[in-house]
Amino acid sequence: MQLHRLVRNPYGRAFYDRLQAAGVTATMMSEYGRSLPVNDAPDPDAFRVKRCEPAAVRALAAPTDELVDGETVVGAFADGTPLGYLFCSVDATLPIHPLERTLSFDGAYVRRVFVALDHRERGVAGALLDWALADASGDGAERATALVARDNIPSRALFESRGFGVRRRHFYARVGPLTHYSVREREPSQQ
Repeated sequence: MQLHRLVRNPYGRAFYDRLQAAGVTATMMSEYGRSLPVNDAPDPDAFRVKRCEPAAVRALAAPTDELVDGETVVGAFADGTPLGYLFCSVDATLPIHPLERTLSFDGAYVRRVFVALDHRERGVAGALLDWALADASGDGAERATALVARDNIPSRALFESRGFGVRRRHFYARVGPLTHYSVREREPSQQ
């Protein structure tokens, strides 16, 4: 059984949250990156992608309370119903909660890609990402970055399908007051 099936469900999340509350956590994240600009993103026929107000994706339980200054919400909609969203910023500094750190990103930083269960496997996530990258490029971003948990196979596949490659690996662990954080550059032969 793949690890993501064990931890990417409500029971795995509850177990992870209990460990974290007890002072035990470990996170491995891949830092994906690619150059911009990209061509204008095509508008899919079945839905519309656009910048939107945070309230427009509230029905999807989007964690809009964690948006930082200058960060935008990009949403996909069909007949006014939200299908998915992502958050995107340009040249921002953000708290990265799984790593318990604040990191700065040059260019676009994409996070919180989400598509409602009934609308997955229909190109919504790809359309959201394409639109956000074209928009960020129009705002002057020359690079795009995303941090993806190593066990998040769908997100890894999404970014890789859009030309992103792993540049670094981040590892963080905490047991009570003891912490360890490291960043490992990707070997040139693996890029």
